[in-house]
Amino acid sequence: MPVRFELQTTDATGARAGLLHTRRGPVATPVFMPVATHATIRGMDPSEVWATGARVLLANTYHLMLRPGAEVFRRFGGIHRFMQWDGGILTDSGGYQIFSLPEDREITEKGAHFRSFYDNSRQLLSPETSIAMQQAIGSDIMMVLDVCIDSTTDEAGTRGAMERTHRWALRSLAAKQAEDTGQALFAIVQGGVFEHLRDESVAYLTQHPFEGFAIGGLAVGESKEHLHAMTERAAARLPREKPRYLMGVGTPTDLLECVRRGVDMFDCIIPTKMAQQGYAYTFQGLVRVTRQVFRLSEEPLDATCDCAVCQRFSRGYLQHLMRGGHHQGARLLAVHNVRHYQMLTARMREAILAGTFDALYRQLKDAYANTSLR
Repeated sequence: MPVRFELQTTDATGARAGLLHTRRGPVATPVFMPVATHATIRGMDPSEVWATGARVLLANTYHLMLRPGAEVFRRFGGIHRFMQWDGGILTDSGGYQIFSLPEDREITEKGAHFRSFYDNSRQLLSPETSIAMQQAIGSDIMMVLDVCIDSTTDEAGTRGAMERTHRWALRSLAAKQAEDTGQALFAIVQGGVFEHLRDESVAYLTQHPFEGFAIGGLAVGESKEHLHAMTERAAARLPREKPRYLMGVGTPTDLLECVRRGVDMFDCIIPTKMAQQGYAYTFQGLVRVTRQVFRLSEEPLDATCDCAVCQRFSRGYLQHLMRGGHHQGARLLAVHNVRHYQMLTARMREAILAGTFDALYRQLKDAYANTSLR
């Protein structure tokens, strides 16, 4: 079996600790997967990413299909050798990119027809071509192609997208089974902000032999209340023996809230994106590094952090780099932020195993709400 989930314990709050057994070794959950869109994390060498504690990365099928293309991955024997990464790789299907890059694209039952923004060539992303590309990439976990829609879509439009997602999920599964490459395949629960549609999506998809289940169609403009409610509702109905992955989420507070609601896996561009904007996550709150108050500070970003940046550099130096627009500043903040997320998931896991998650949740929720450092 390409992926097997071992649930170790469930906290009274609903938070889960487990092990995701993959062909690249076991991965402790909850797990945060940094986003390596183009087979790279901006500003970080793969060895630096590994040093943060990250063991699974997310790569983007849509972008890698357009450049460098399937032929390159076949030549190199897959993404792991290509980018020199020894950990796991999860590839998204490209569905979100089709939603977020809507220029000159048409979605039919066959798939999404669009033009490459590199050379204007016509392309088709279908369940079958998405799986074929993910197989060429050689990821450890593949995702079915889904139809991602805006959170404001009405019920009829949401149902139509959900039902097409279901049909595409079965086509993705058939394509995967037609050529067994040893990769896992996760289905994606849709249904927008409508509870009965989320229930229907879970009920339909869990009848089929997917190795895991993602909760999709969130973090696309809906309120935090809807994000939490839909996550909790879907997670509670998913099989306890399969991993649960919340796509594209989120901030440290989002991770706290959604681990509490039974989610095991997360990905998001926020740690590196916020680094580019001069922000560092700490266990005392979000730090806006460019503030003048840090100009003379000899303190590290976070005295409780063991990352290479906090061990060597002061807030004053990082403030100098970011105020001067030096690339090195954003790079160092990215190293710190990715490590912070790994420390956060590790602390949550330890608390779940110890039965103290609720106390940690309350402590960290208050800390992340601190606005004095922004």
